[in-house]
Amino acid sequence: MANFLSSLTDELGARRRRLRVALGDRGQALAEFVVLAGLVLGSLGLFVRPWMASAAPWGFWLPPVFLAGYFLIDWRRQRALARGGDAGKVTAFHDWASLSWSAGCALAGAAAFVIAFTSEPAPAPVEEWAPPESAVSVDISP
Repeated sequence: MANFLSSLTDELGARRRRLRVALGDRGQALAEFVVLAGLVLGSLGLFVRPWMASAAPWGFWLPPVFLAGYFLIDWRRQRALARGGDAGKVTAFHDWASLSWSAGCALAGAAAFVIAFTSEPAPAPVEEWAPPESAVSVDISP
């Protein structure tokens, strides 16, 4: 497990450097911000209005699902390298896989927020109304 985590952290740093080379400083910062904003908006943003959490409860699962998917992607990368795969091809494929996974989770978070924000609150339960006994006088005699 320690070997997995150390390899994961090394790859995270290398992936950030490759992203910075590909997109530039501002592009890399913007890409990371969009991913984090989508995840935070989709989970913590559901507390903006009281009914939003019940409109899209799956938004709370996005951060753990994101992490689980990211760990799975890196586990597959480490297995492919251990089997003797070409490091360049394995790295390129898993860079695209992690970028796609991150973008998908960010979009899912934004969708959860939009769905919840635009939803109407649940209607209040309607109580069965009955007029008070003294509201209508009835003088019916047999």
